Amino acid sequence: MAILNALIAALAFGLSAPLSKRLLDVVPPLFLAGVLYLGAGIFLGLARRLWRRQPTGRPLTARDRWILAGVVLAGGVLAPPLLLWGLERSSAVTTALLLNLEVVFTVLLAGIVFGEHLGARIAVAAVLMAAGGVVLGWAPGDPAIAIGTAAIAGACLLWALDNNLTRLIAEGDPLLIVQTKGLVAGTVNVVLALASGQSVPSPGTIAFGLALGAVSYGTSLVLYILAMRELGAARAGAYFATAPFFGAAGGILLLGESPTAGLLAATALMALAAGLLVYERHAHRHTHQAGSHVHVHVHDEHHQHAHEGWEGPEPHSHPHPTGPMKHEHPHTPDIHHDHGHG
Repeated sequence: MAILNALIAALAFGLSAPLSKRLLDVVPPLFLAGVLYLGAGIFLGLARRLWRRQPTGRPLTARDRWILAGVVLAGGVLAPPLLLWGLERSSAVTTALLLNLEVVFTVLLAGIVFGEHLGARIAVAAVLMAAGGVVLGWAPGDPAIAIGTAAIAGACLLWALDNNLTRLIAEGDPLLIVQTKGLVAGTVNVVLALASGQSVPSPGTIAFGLALGAVSYGTSLVLYILAMRELGAARAGAYFATAPFFGAAGGILLLGESPTAGLLAATALMALAAGLLVYERHAHRHTHQAGSHVHVHVHDEHHQHAHEGWEGPEPHSHPHPTGPMKHEHPHTPDIHHDHGHG
């Protein structure tokens, strides 16, 4: 289910590049970033009201709220305007494929900064992804393309930081996380756009932008958070690496953009990298130390504990003991497998 969540999230987000390109003809990047994230926040607020009786995550702690503030700033306030500013100066197909750099940066930050275990396959895939990005951004004599590429790469770096920070609070309520991110970031960017003198688009354009944000940023991000719970930031990002290919296909089919030789070469490199990531398998004998934590769960092999009767039907969330246990099975760096490696 985690893999399916990541792939649906990728499809929803990938198609935002060509559709946003259309909107940029009539809406400035900063204002559009605000509308897209407001759409996500409003939609998730309604979803929380409809699903308020279903357990979707543990309550956020004081530490979680500080992390969420970093998520909102990096991934909601700063990254979207930067991406759309770069998209305004690049084709939708090129922009979509450049979004693969988010995977590279996510993997590097996950391993180097946040201590997530990375195998050789992931390292090779990251190099191939980066090579594909260099091919796409290589445009001697055309500084506009280079500047647009740098802006998109900057947005990818900010979203990579966002992904790794979100991984730290992924056991929280994903609807609340995305609702907060959408409403705060959307409001900030719209206010900044109005303060800078940008005009308000037509009601129809705003409605389309809100709907696109609800799907491509709201629904997509919730599904991505659910995937990160089980897969970890690096591996969820691997499956999410299919998003740029959906976006590139949308640019060709919806906008009539033509693929170039460089584009095809970059696509081949990035497709190979995505394949390496998707088919990665990690299994070894590992130990679960004795402890306690709280998150939404069902009673699988990692959750064999007693109940007092108030916990409710599965899936449910309550403090419960873990370990000690030693076994071997394929696993990813989820909440139960954040262990060291030799």
